[in-house]
Amino acid sequence: MKRLFSIILVCCCALILCSTAFAGTSVTGVATLNYEGGVFSSKIKAETKDKVAQEALLNAWKKYTSSFNAAKYKAYLKLEKEFIDNLDQYVASHSIIDERNDEDNSKYTVAVKALINDVAVDSKLSLSSAAGSTASGDGSMFSFIFVARDTSSVKSYDAKVTKIAQAQSMSSGKETGSMSGSTMVSGESKKAMAKITTGGSSEQKADKLQYTVSSSADIDAAMNEVLSPAGFEVVEYGDIVSECGGVEPEAIKKEFSLQAELSRQTRKAAIAGARRCEVPIFAIGTLDAGLADIDPASGLKRVYVSVNAKVYNISKTLPKKVASVGPVQFAGLGPSAVVAKRNALAKAANEAARSIVDQLNAKGLK
Repeated sequence: MKRLFSIILVCCCALILCSTAFAGTSVTGVATLNYEGGVFSSKIKAETKDKVAQEALLNAWKKYTSSFNAAKYKAYLKLEKEFIDNLDQYVASHSIIDERNDEDNSKYTVAVKALINDVAVDSKLSLSSAAGSTASGDGSMFSFIFVARDTSSVKSYDAKVTKIAQAQSMSSGKETGSMSGSTMVSGESKKAMAKITTGGSSEQKADKLQYTVSSSADIDAAMNEVLSPAGFEVVEYGDIVSECGGVEPEAIKKEFSLQAELSRQTRKAAIAGARRCEVPIFAIGTLDAGLADIDPASGLKRVYVSVNAKVYNISKTLPKKVASVGPVQFAGLGPSAVVAKRNALAKAANEAARSIVDQLNAKGLK
């Protein structure tokens, strides 16, 4: 009996793992069709139901593709007919979640929930891109410096206030007189009035932030997971410095700990080293982690990471910016702040890499 229970438990765990391993996007679509009702029956024909369900599925697919960024949607439009003609290859599953028959108006409405296979969609788009169509080892070399940072201190400045006051004074006089025989007495009464106008300005100085730079191993792994299948040959920046010179990674981390961006001299030296190694595409970015809080829905620790990235084509003398990401935030959850932060960093790096690949593909770079 115990052995049977153990077998059942193992099978259940396996099913759970299989169900969670699949990464897909769930979307819903709705469609309505007018039909011709019979004289003695309002029952809808099976082919009518199927037609409406297919239309609802197509609407779900259109809703899914409308969430693409501009670069990805541009690549999709070139292959839209191929996708629609073969939806079963990209829709992992779909089911009718609601249906209504309006007999008075002869209208039949269906709501469909579809699970889209994101991997299949991205693979199709990648294979049709300039980079994705190259053979393994023939793609463009791609190197990047992405630094993970935590805010270590914030120096705030009070607002500088300048006040200006202007005063004006006025006086008024009154003369009185009386006659007593041949004698005339006169007097003067004065009343003073003041008018004050105030104004000025205030000046707020931006906060000065300092950062603590942490390990970028999770970032490198998450980005490589996207860039390599997309047809780019990822080269570690440390290897570039070793073979062709440039700025040491530790020096770059130190500079990023004191300011938001690299200095012009440091950036130039890093690009020069990559260019000497014949790496045509070079990216620089930061991922800034905020303080952990509690996710109200799950009760888990939650950390937000803000990502900024710039991608350059450095194959010629002047670097050309060919892609950029952010600033955009991603949230990670976990049982502890450390786990939540790692999940947020991995998610932010992964999504940043996807956006970069979409933009490079849209420009036909490889």
